[in-house]
Amino acid sequence: MVIIEKWGPKWPIFLFLFGAFMLPAHLKAQEAIPQKGSDQPRKYNQADTVRIRSLLEQSESVRSINPDSSILFAQRAVELSGDVGYDNGKALGFKYIGNVNFDRGNLQDALDYYNRALKVYETMSDTLGISNLQSNLGSVYANLGDAPKALDFYIKSLRNAQSLSDTLRIGTAYMNLGTVYQEDATTQQQAIESYQLAIEMFEKIDYKLGVAGTSLNFGQWYVDQGKPVEAIPYLQNALEGFKELGFYEAYTLNVLGQAYFELGRYQVAEGYYQQALAQAAEKPNLGEESKTYLGLADIYQKQLDNARAIESYKKGLDLAKQTGVLEDQGEAYSGLSESYAALADFKNAFDAQQQYTVIQDSMKSENYQAEMSKLRVQFDLENAEQEIDLLNTRNTLNELQIEEDARAKRSLTIIIFLFLAIIAGFVFQYFYIKKTNKRLAFERNRSDQILLNILPEEVAEELKQKGHTEAKEFENITVMFTDFKAFSLVAERVSAEKLVKSVDYYFKYFDEIIERHGLEKIKTIGDAYMCAGGLPTPNQTHARDAFEAALEILRFVKETELNPPKDIFPFQIRIGLSSGPVVAGVVGTKKFAYDIWGNTVNIAARMESGSVPGRINVSQNIYEELKGDYEFTYRGELQVKSQTFKMYFAEMPEEVPA
Repeated sequence: MVIIEKWGPKWPIFLFLFGAFMLPAHLKAQEAIPQKGSDQPRKYNQADTVRIRSLLEQSESVRSINPDSSILFAQRAVELSGDVGYDNGKALGFKYIGNVNFDRGNLQDALDYYNRALKVYETMSDTLGISNLQSNLGSVYANLGDAPKALDFYIKSLRNAQSLSDTLRIGTAYMNLGTVYQEDATTQQQAIESYQLAIEMFEKIDYKLGVAGTSLNFGQWYVDQGKPVEAIPYLQNALEGFKELGFYEAYTLNVLGQAYFELGRYQVAEGYYQQALAQAAEKPNLGEESKTYLGLADIYQKQLDNARAIESYKKGLDLAKQTGVLEDQGEAYSGLSESYAALADFKNAFDAQQQYTVIQDSMKSENYQAEMSKLRVQFDLENAEQEIDLLNTRNTLNELQIEEDARAKRSLTIIIFLFLAIIAGFVFQYFYIKKTNKRLAFERNRSDQILLNILPEEVAEELKQKGHTEAKEFENITVMFTDFKAFSLVAERVSAEKLVKSVDYYFKYFDEIIERHGLEKIKTIGDAYMCAGGLPTPNQTHARDAFEAALEILRFVKETELNPPKDIFPFQIRIGLSSGPVVAGVVGTKKFAYDIWGNTVNIAARMESGSVPGRINVSQNIYEELKGDYEFTYRGELQVKSQTFKMYFAEMPEEVPA
């Protein structure tokens, strides 16, 4: 598959070209005997197909790192396939050459090779190959700004994929249809519905790249709707997904640049554009490089650096002319006109504006909207006809059932039997539904309990009601960290079973302690335990609650050290506390986690690392809050980055064993 840029108003969008990274399963070796003395290509045998497959695999393996070599391998596969009459290898070779040209933004060359591959598949009556190439051709036309042709090819690809019940390609077709619908203000709902259908297909087969692509599309949609704040989480998820999969990131970086540009955060936007430019240069893609220069030019223009803006617009325009993307050329001319006018260079401003008008007229011909409407209506009618055919089939089945029932009623015995069967069915259904509802209630309660084990109750309720949670700022909470002494050395000496059993023994008791004191467990990292007081529901006693919990934890650890249970390793513990402001929220989409961020967390962690086994080390704000009720000993200052913080040891009450 290939990632390409969108054909619409401004920025990239995620489209699929399938069959790009793997050799199709139907490319199988076949045995045949060469025919001598004939002008026709000799029949291929197993050795031929193995060699052709090897060439195609080599073409794909070097596609991203050495595109020229990729084309050479594919061309050799095409030549060999032609010599032996192996049409499947020839079609794939043409397609792979088209993919490399697509990666580079050479759209006309890509169009040529995709059409060659399509003709071969049509000769073979290969529906799968035809569907692939129709999707690819639709993507090329989308990039060229020819929405009617793009929509026509996507609909044809969808119909062929549906005839094969190919979930992956059906999802691809719906996603690509969404990119076309997204560009028309009257079909925004169809765009969202298409994306949702694509997600269902991708999640059904656990296709992570498709899910990441959909996140990008939704982010782009929010940007187009003037909602950059809502767009950024989707775009960040997409970026993380592409990084995890080792996929091309320039298009996502460009959309992030646009989102921050819309927010007026030009420095952040420029950073994303520069990252995109580096990627586009490393893995040449003229289309993405063009869009990056245009985005940078918009920033310079906003910052009134019009000379620099003109330079960047020109670079974007030169690249857009090479790719043939009219939309990018139009944006470049529009920006040049504004920047020249700002510099009082009215002749160049007028010339650029004239070029912009020519581009707009080319893109919006009289037949453009009519053709788009015709294709959409045709697609909707086809869907309606499918539903009517399904309804007619159901009606026919119902009529047959009625006739069957009528014949059955001729016999009193059968009537009585059916009557009893129906009653039995209702009874069975009643108890089945009752049992099912009971089971559902049990599973629902269990899932709620699991959720509460992961998230605070208040946050869990917000997640269930809204489907998402919002990050919150807390002005003052208390954070506590604990850590076992020499844990790494112990882990090397103690068996894995005993080590895990020991850590579990301590942490379970820590959980009980902090629950009694009204604290919230945040997470454990190895042998470190982190909790906090004063959230998610703020209170005024969080410092005292956390300190008393720390005392109880220390008491429990020392008692265990003196009298350890069987198979439990007696650890020593360091504890650190600090109070201050934090930001809290839920991260993740499949595995939720409630976490907190801020300098307060860093200081608390340093308080713990600066403590000693068997002692509680607190920051100055904890000391100021509790010094009237507990005794503390000043122990010096701690340097945290560019800040200095005072530290205090808590003196243990008498009931804590020494």
